Amino acid sequence: MPDISPHPATGQNGRIAMISGGSLERDTKLARLATLAGYTPLLMDDTQPADFLLIDLSSETDRLSDTVSRITLYLQTHRSTALIWSKMESLEVIYAALPHGQCHFLVDADDVEAMPVLAGAFGRNSMDRLYDRDQEVEFRSLHRISDELAEFARTLARMADSELKDTIKDKSISFRAAPFGGFQGFPSEIPVANDAAAKPSLREIIKLRRLRERFFPPDLFADPAWDILLDLKAAAQEGQRVSVSSLCIAAAVPPTTALRWISAMTESGMVLRRQDPADARRVFIELSAETSAKMDDYFAAISARSSPII
Repeated sequence: MPDISPHPATGQNGRIAMISGGSLERDTKLARLATLAGYTPLLMDDTQPADFLLIDLSSETDRLSDTVSRITLYLQTHRSTALIWSKMESLEVIYAALPHGQCHFLVDADDVEAMPVLAGAFGRNSMDRLYDRDQEVEFRSLHRISDELAEFARTLARMADSELKDTIKDKSISFRAAPFGGFQGFPSEIPVANDAAAKPSLREIIKLRRLRERFFPPDLFADPAWDILLDLKAAAQEGQRVSVSSLCIAAAVPPTTALRWISAMTESGMVLRRQDPADARRVFIELSAETSAKMDDYFAAISARSSPII
């Protein structure tokens, strides 16, 4: 059993991960995960700075609000990064309350999905490793890196003891290359928009995209960014607001993957977070004005070609 000390310690690289799992058993598993990634695991201490927080809120119920407030204060004080395990039903409250840009959310996810984050692949400064000084890495390279990280995570997981391995399913991990800052800015030349976007039925387009899953594996055509944009555009046309959990479902990928894309698209300015005026514990996601105009232009161009849209 790894030592989870309540006091500072020096790890192999001087890196520290604070642990809060809600039970001794979960604390032990999170400590093993941190140790596997090269961090010294310490029990949660509000006064001690750490590189990462590993916080499991999946079992939190009555005291969820208090726990989230404590984590928020810690992140604001120490500027650390948090890995948050949660259930889908509590995602809205957790996502709305915690500081944007400092948290990675693992929703109903295996522990192995935390490994690329701990390895630095999706950190706030991760793009420093993915960009040359003058040339951006192409997205196909990011997909390749994601696949390599997934295999790296599985290899490390196999090295863990059987208790940890029992929690890991033998399946592909859909990281799908959505690191923070991973989207290019919009081109400066903006075509004149028109009302052609109203012609296609976006809900019908979405239904046709989902119909493919009756004939092929769902993750074969995984395209979360486009599915997110389609759902937000359709909702805007209908005058509806879209919650985070609803958008995760619309993305048609695992919630953890969807949240990475939502975060990356928010960082890029493609989509916006709006607090629910009736309930501060929830945020809505919507298209930015520029993104919405770009979609209008795209559908106008497609409509002019009389091409099918799926």
